[in-house]
This record gives sequence, C-alpha cells and structure tokens, in this order.
Amino acid sequence: MEIQYLDEFNKKVKSKYKLCIATAKRARELGNYLNAKRNMERINVVKPLVDIDSHDPLEIAFNEIKEGKVVYGSSEVDIDEQ
Repeated sequence: MEIQYLDEFNKKVKSKYKLCIATAKRARELGNYLNAKRNMERINVVKPLVDIDSHDPLEIAFNEIKEGKVVYGSSEVDIDEQ
C-alpha cells in the first residue's frame, strides 16, 4: 500500500476525523463490492471510481478522496438560540 500523507488531503477534507470517517465508509462499500464481484453476485454499490492496480479497499478509497471523486458532506445546521 502506498503511504498517504495527511497534507495531501487538506484541500479536500477540512478535518482529519471527517477524512477517517469518509475513508472508512467508502472502504466498507468497496469491500462489499469486491466480495460480491469475487463471488459473482449482484450488489447495489458504486464500483471504484479511480483506475488503480490495487485490490485494497482502503487504498482505493484514499485515492478516490484525493482525486475529489468522493466527497464527505456534513449536515451542518445552524441552531438559532431564542
């Protein structure tokens, strides 16, 4: 696995905690996709969005986020104090 540096992701994700959550969720989806593909099953998950030789879901997820193909949206709601 290629070493990923946190500095490369500062432009895409503002918080390292959001990066961790986004990467974990996408890697879990990719893991399900790769298992279903290996077992020749159908699954409703988006296939990998980057061309990479690795079959490691975590590495694929990192590369998708680094290239901006996957974004993590937060539900930031302003609460007015009354």
